[in-house]
Amino acid sequence: MAADSIAVGDGDGKLRNVEYILLAEFDIDRGAILKHQYPRPTGADDSHLAELMLPDGAHARESDWTMFFLNQKAPDKSGKVAADGLPLLYVLNLVRTKHDKEVRRGAIVKAMAVCTRHRFIHIYQAILMLALENYYRAPTEDTLAELYKSANQMDLACMPQLSRHETTILRFSDDQNMFEERFMQLENERNLLDSLVRDSERLGLTQDSTLAELAAGDDTGAAGRRGTLSDISASRMRAPSTRNKDRRFFDTEIVYSGVKLPIRVPMTVYPEEIGDFSLIQLLTTFGGSLPATSGSKNTHPHLESSGQYTHPIILLMNGLLTQKRIIFLGHGKPAGEVANYVLAAVALGSGGGGVLRGFANRAFPYTNLTNLDTLLSFSGYIAGVTNPAFEEHPEWWDLLCNINTGKITVSPALLMPTAGGGSGGGHAKSQTESLRRSLDSVSLSRNRSFSSREGKPDKWNNLDTDFIQDLMLAIERHYGEVAIRAKVENYVRHFMSLVPLYEYERDGMTRLGDSAHIAAAEKTGVDGYSISPGDKESREREIGFYQNRIEGFIGTQAYDNAVADYQSMHASSFIRGIDIAHMVYCLRNSTNLDVNEVEAIYKHLDEQVVTDEQVTELLASLPQSQGGLQPLAYGFYHPSLAIRLYTVRLFEKIEGNQAGARYVRSTNFFHQCAFSNLRHAFAC
Repeated sequence: MAADSIAVGDGDGKLRNVEYILLAEFDIDRGAILKHQYPRPTGADDSHLAELMLPDGAHARESDWTMFFLNQKAPDKSGKVAADGLPLLYVLNLVRTKHDKEVRRGAIVKAMAVCTRHRFIHIYQAILMLALENYYRAPTEDTLAELYKSANQMDLACMPQLSRHETTILRFSDDQNMFEERFMQLENERNLLDSLVRDSERLGLTQDSTLAELAAGDDTGAAGRRGTLSDISASRMRAPSTRNKDRRFFDTEIVYSGVKLPIRVPMTVYPEEIGDFSLIQLLTTFGGSLPATSGSKNTHPHLESSGQYTHPIILLMNGLLTQKRIIFLGHGKPAGEVANYVLAAVALGSGGGGVLRGFANRAFPYTNLTNLDTLLSFSGYIAGVTNPAFEEHPEWWDLLCNINTGKITVSPALLMPTAGGGSGGGHAKSQTESLRRSLDSVSLSRNRSFSSREGKPDKWNNLDTDFIQDLMLAIERHYGEVAIRAKVENYVRHFMSLVPLYEYERDGMTRLGDSAHIAAAEKTGVDGYSISPGDKESREREIGFYQNRIEGFIGTQAYDNAVADYQSMHASSFIRGIDIAHMVYCLRNSTNLDVNEVEAIYKHLDEQVVTDEQVTELLASLPQSQGGLQPLAYGFYHPSLAIRLYTVRLFEKIEGNQAGARYVRSTNFFHQCAFSNLRHAFAC
């Protein structure tokens, strides 16, 4: 679908919930055909759409779900992807087989799909099931028109538009009523408007004249009516309370064929999270104890970071971050199951969906041999297939993840990277060599860190071991999806903090950070990018371990997007001049901070966090699921009077924020007492 331009909207500038409804069916003489496109053709190739909507083996199952995307942008000859163009459309498709002895081949196979700009495409599953059943009874375009109309009448007007920081706060909040005020404000405004419309009709007035009279304060006649309308509106407003709802979801409904379908729209979806997939399923399927298999004798530096002992999940993570071609093969599996693995892989590589972006553009949740040319035009695609023919052609892929066996295979046809691989190959060699020499000892110790007795890497040097063990332990303890994705997010975010350091030490500059800021952090250590203040050896160890992955990552589409995102966030950030995430990291994890460094952190936070927007940005770095304000609250008990004062002033600003007030109320009782006592003491 990459070469096709699919329009969005009818040219009236209105954004719709659903842009297209597609209907495909299998004809015994013509094969898969696209029967209907409503309300207009998508512009994509009809035969490709039909093949994607009727997956291999669909006739052998009563029903199956598939997903694919429209408006994907193929890279140009230089490997770059255009930043502009039409937005991605996400397609949810239901295929159903009904057996009928009176027809040829004894079955009727039809598929119906909705194309939407919403990443939470799973909310349309129920209405799609009803609509396809109706189409079997009445196979006309009117059935598609009814589905299109019902889906687009779903009311999302009262759904708040949360910023990125607000989304992060709500996603990891322990309080299901977080941002309750935002919801209530929109709901009250909507209720008031509806009441005014109904009251105007009751009093024989038009909506415009009623609103005009309400706005005119010196009109006694209107004032009389205002009194009447106010009383009526107030009674209407005394509706059942909407409090105690889980505000991580927005509740609405779709009415289709007289049936009300309750819909829960997730409010905390990250940019690279699509549909209702399971990252836990991906991790358990490929997270076995056996090492990943390799089709070549030599280990690939971008992929097998720990040689033959590389954990399969780390192998997959390396392939995602270095933009390798990845196939998920599920021979005999439902296409919907295979597609979920692809969507989970997109979330894995992007850091739980929220750190990097660009993975969805090169993802093909379900594809087949008819779409092979399009697939191969993408460098670093992530595709789901059910045809075992893909396994027999290793030149088509770099990593093959076999869902049936749980094994990941490195293609024997995968070429080794050139010296100084990645986009950094053309940079000054002398600068690169100085970094390599400084990391030689670290790299050597890493390569020698494998225990021949235990047959696995040493925990101290293999920095991925803790991550994998933490993930698997959390899954064994039945942690939820959000908690698992948060661990992946932290892991990728930590990796991304190393990339600008590597670039700076190699080239003397970086595109992912402020070079002057990094240089200053070498001296001060508390407001920049150092992993641990004053611990240069720790930083070099981590950079040395991830050196090959970083080199493979630089120059990928995810890297280019990260550069663009850094520039955009730097320009729009409310807090300037300090790295909030790093300061929180220091307070939470560092044990070797002296008094001056701690005081510098609290002083910077007190000076930079002033406005409501700045408080919200700070809270986004302090998710409640990871302790909330706990790292800051330690300042209440510090021997330094200045640090205690800075902490109290910072908490007072946080308490003045709507979300911040909930944060303060949720802190430990002793922290609240310390805050109250110190505030009273400083006030006196």
